[in-house]
Amino acid sequence: MVLGTLKFRGATKSLEARLRRRTGALSADGRLDTLELARIFSSRSRISGLNWGLMVVGTFLIGSGRAVSLPEIQLLPETMVTAERYLGGDVSTASWSARDIALELPQTIDQVLSGNPEFSLYRRQSALFGNPTSAGVSLRGVGASAAARTLVLRDGIPQNDPFGGWVSWARYAPGSLSSVRIIPAAQGAVWGNQSPAGVLHLTGRVPLGHLTRMRSLGGSHGTRGLTLMNTRESDEADLAVQTSVHTLMSDGFYGLEKEQRGVIDRRLGLTTRSADFRLIWRPDDDLTIEPSLSFHEERRGNGTAISGNATEALDFSVRVTKSTPLLTLQSLAYYQQRSFESVFSKVATDRSSEVPALDQFDVPGEGIGGGFTAALSPGEDIEVVLGADLRRLRGETNEQAGFVDGAFLRRRKAGGEQLLGGLFIRGLHEGISRLSLEGSARIDYWSFTDGLRIEERPATGALLRDSVYRDREDFEPSLSGALRYRLSDLLELRASLATSFRLPTINELYRPFRVRNDITEANPTLLRERFDTVDLGVAWRPVPGVSCDLSLFQHWIDDAIANVPITNPTEATLVAGFVPPGGSVAQRQNVDHARVRGLSASMRWKFSSRWSGALKYLFSRSRFTSVAEQNGLEGKPFPQSPEHGVTATIRGRLLDKLRIFAEMETSSSQFDDPTGERRLGSWWTTRLGGEFEATDNVTIHARVENLFDQEVTTGLSSTGMRSIGQPRSFWLGMDYSF
Repeated sequence: MVLGTLKFRGATKSLEARLRRRTGALSADGRLDTLELARIFSSRSRISGLNWGLMVVGTFLIGSGRAVSLPEIQLLPETMVTAERYLGGDVSTASWSARDIALELPQTIDQVLSGNPEFSLYRRQSALFGNPTSAGVSLRGVGASAAARTLVLRDGIPQNDPFGGWVSWARYAPGSLSSVRIIPAAQGAVWGNQSPAGVLHLTGRVPLGHLTRMRSLGGSHGTRGLTLMNTRESDEADLAVQTSVHTLMSDGFYGLEKEQRGVIDRRLGLTTRSADFRLIWRPDDDLTIEPSLSFHEERRGNGTAISGNATEALDFSVRVTKSTPLLTLQSLAYYQQRSFESVFSKVATDRSSEVPALDQFDVPGEGIGGGFTAALSPGEDIEVVLGADLRRLRGETNEQAGFVDGAFLRRRKAGGEQLLGGLFIRGLHEGISRLSLEGSARIDYWSFTDGLRIEERPATGALLRDSVYRDREDFEPSLSGALRYRLSDLLELRASLATSFRLPTINELYRPFRVRNDITEANPTLLRERFDTVDLGVAWRPVPGVSCDLSLFQHWIDDAIANVPITNPTEATLVAGFVPPGGSVAQRQNVDHARVRGLSASMRWKFSSRWSGALKYLFSRSRFTSVAEQNGLEGKPFPQSPEHGVTATIRGRLLDKLRIFAEMETSSSQFDDPTGERRLGSWWTTRLGGEFEATDNVTIHARVENLFDQEVTTGLSSTGMRSIGQPRSFWLGMDYSF
């Protein structure tokens, strides 16, 4: 949400920022969606908090009945701030408005993000059916493991799990979001930890007016879902309430190719439920108080009769914003509680039977944090945002392992606490002719405390291991600088430098895990990863309606964290306790140096007033470049990191009330292991979708995923078991508002 005060001076860039955040009324090509604006403005009998300038422009657009390009509009700029630490001149790597999201009818928001090849989850799998622990975001393929190297924010609040850093994508009803933006590394450095490759911003819809919305969907694999959202606002416009509930269920599909299945194999079914409450109270014209509460739970099958996982999440936050003509102050506090459980199994060679292998029956996590942000304009063309934030994370795993003769032989408790606090400042200067300068600086204090790992015999309580790890603390800087130079109205050059870091998660430090017969052990001695990034780019509009963009980038990574195979049987047994028959053992370790270099290119073409297309390409080559101890890794690419990715999209209006899109996505081969032995072949898939405005209140949506039913390999175990992604799927949805 944007809160601020309009100043009667300047240009048009604030309009885009304000409308994008406040209403989600921008389409993919950066044009104002007048239907969305009409709904927002007409729903209010009195417009308070949207100043007269914005109201007049909105009313004009509504009356015009057509989309108007942003450069045609003259609106005076404003000072504004959110916990997103956004500056008016910021440019996103990619962005999607509420209308863009609605057109694609995604079941989870990552299905929209996958339209940009720079975005990927660890595996070639939608978060709808993937294990949440492998749902960490990796922008430009910079992750050497499944842990997230990208910070995910919802209205400025970190969404990465306090224990493991992953993201439960199913909790975010796509219809509840007004926009999604991918922020490059230089702009993301102001966040410090978890942001070295960039930041992903999810912005929720702002409660405005009186509106009830219902979205239902149903389709292949027994998939069905329902979202209800209700917004109410007082006549004085000083109090607004938004409530929503969201549920999604699916029988799922088989995650193993048909030739390898046995009697114990099951579909990847899931059930998710979420509820959100948000209140906005304006006791004074320049003061806003926003409490919010949300709950989410999900249960998933892992593909066999006894394996599965479950998650529960409870979040509470309160935000207070004070705005004056020269300064905006915002304070934020939040509490996050997580509960996770997971069962892994050991499967017979013929897949006719299975027994439990690892029962993680209680994995709680907790995050408490907050921050203070100030935004000001010390000069005509200068914007500054500064502040401080703090986050305390706690988590542990309680599990049973070593199942023999009908009983577990080992009970384990492992976990610890992390504390992170930082001071930051970020500024933008646009006063120099054709030149824009931006920079940020941040210093973080961090500590690891109370780390432990205790193991005992469940039957007798006999102590097998009692490890208490030493506390650690340090300071880490994050710096960035960027410039944009406009050679002409059609050509702009840009360059940026950034350095930031990622701390190992509590999960990486203390929690082992198992996939089939492959064990990955924790490592309490892991060091932080340090990322140094350079990015050079050019934006070009050769003719009206056509825009091209090219970026060259390189990330240097020190102490990259990877799951390193342990090939010595004696060492493997010492690390993991045992080696499953036909299986393998790996451990999370720091690799001295790694590098990711590549280029990102895109072209957007507006064919006519009704049709547009986009072509996007990513080349990303990752390598472990300097390895002191893990000799088998040197020169090898990161696992699950393809070098080439392409998406091609076309969208438009067949009829005045019928919009459609088609998208093809393809990627080159990649490896499932860090030693480059288990190759996953290249793949491609196609999706189609559209929406039909049946009435003013009813819109029908449809989507087909994997139109040509391509079999996409998502994983390959050391025993040759091949996991596959979602087959051809169709679903139909309806939006009803009143």
